[in-house]
Amino acid sequence: MSLDLTETDTLVVGAGQAGVAMSEHLGKLGIPHLVLERHRIAERWRSERWDSLVANGPAWHDRFPRHVIPRLRAG
Repeated sequence: MSLDLTETDTLVVGAGQAGVAMSEHLGKLGIPHLVLERHRIAERWRSERWDSLVANGPAWHDRFPRHVIPRLRAG
């Protein structure tokens, strides 16, 4: 097994919503970075938090960067 070393000045710890959003912003700015997560991305949200999740606010408030929420048509 070989171990490749990577040097970075920016490290994001945790790949939950905030970590993934920060990674998106850093990438958009062209800042090299590394995101660390203990398991899969959003693992705690998937398996250790709730049996189900219902948003209590408007969908636009809970979005990821550059994720477009389609508008509902009236009628």
